[in-house]
Amino acid sequence: MDPLEARSLIPLTAHYIHMNHAGVSPMTERSRAAIEQVVDGALNRPYPAGAAFDEADRVRGLAAQLINGSPDGIALTRSTAHGLSLVAQGLDWKRGDNVVGAEWEYPANLYPWMALAADGVELRQAKLVGGRVLPDAIFSMVDERTRVVAVSHVEFWNGFRVDIEAIGAECRRRGIVFAVDVMQSVGALRVDVGRMPIDFCAAGAGKWLLGPPGIGFCYFTPELLEKVRPRVVGVVSVAAHDQYFDPKLDFAPTARRFEESVVSMLDTAAFGSALDLLLEVGAEVIEERVLGLSARLADGLAAHGYEVVEPWPRTRAESSGIVSFRKPGATHVEVLRDLSAARVIARTHRDFVRLSPHFYNTEDEIDRVLEVLAPEAVTR
Repeated sequence: MDPLEARSLIPLTAHYIHMNHAGVSPMTERSRAAIEQVVDGALNRPYPAGAAFDEADRVRGLAAQLINGSPDGIALTRSTAHGLSLVAQGLDWKRGDNVVGAEWEYPANLYPWMALAADGVELRQAKLVGGRVLPDAIFSMVDERTRVVAVSHVEFWNGFRVDIEAIGAECRRRGIVFAVDVMQSVGALRVDVGRMPIDFCAAGAGKWLLGPPGIGFCYFTPELLEKVRPRVVGVVSVAAHDQYFDPKLDFAPTARRFEESVVSMLDTAAFGSALDLLLEVGAEVIEERVLGLSARLADGLAAHGYEVVEPWPRTRAESSGIVSFRKPGATHVEVLRDLSAARVIARTHRDFVRLSPHFYNTEDEIDRVLEVLAPEAVTR
């Protein structure tokens, strides 16, 4: 599907320039239709046996296709934090173990590890170097008691893309579990778990995946799957989930063991339609568009005297769909006010503004944003 054809499926584009995909995505017409179909069925027809299981299977398959993984390694979750908590709570920790992450991680990738302090497990956070999460800084915190390294693929606040290959390769050499928060990358950048040396990743649907908040997925390698114990268990967790009068606690052989109950059919319907759309457009096409648009935006801001949040300049390998910036002589609140008045949807963090265009945004929209921010300048 052509990216601009996909744009026609997003009604919000008729009224706003949406550049807050790092925050929340707009709904597509397809997702609305999918939800309405489920509701219509529930109102007017008997519930089809196994429908929720079938739809969950379909969505797991679509998520696996998007990240080039096996559906057997996919569990459907409520959020990124939910997925990361499955690992944090499911590993066999010993007092004195530690987890290594980085400063200024999004809290979804902090709180699950911080909660282990009650069990004597320490969270260590590597210092940033000029806004970068560097492999050397990570491994300066690692020792013989490090069980997990947990970082984001893309940092939520400045858009820096972490060198997952370098960190993952060293984790594998040392036998350390590598867990990656892909919330700010998957759906915008290619995430290929068949190539990336990671053991686990997690994301919610409500940002770059164009799905609804409240559902997401996580991925386990087969090796990690066998090391993580389900802590919340229900009928869906077991292999024979329909044996109500002869229950046996034999966990499902796949990551479905981490789904204790059926997942909302409304959520899976909307999420499945969003994944279908992303797959139709294609991960490579999406990444090329996202990186091109964000580079046009960042270069334009820098040319007009704005301060792009460090690291700047950055290489393509360090870039993502997120561009954060400050306007000299103005507060972030004032900049956001000007953008909002022009119907540009943005987000502030700390003392800066964050913009995050997706593949269906246009070069004209980027230029319009630059005109709003620098009306006296001639944009490209």
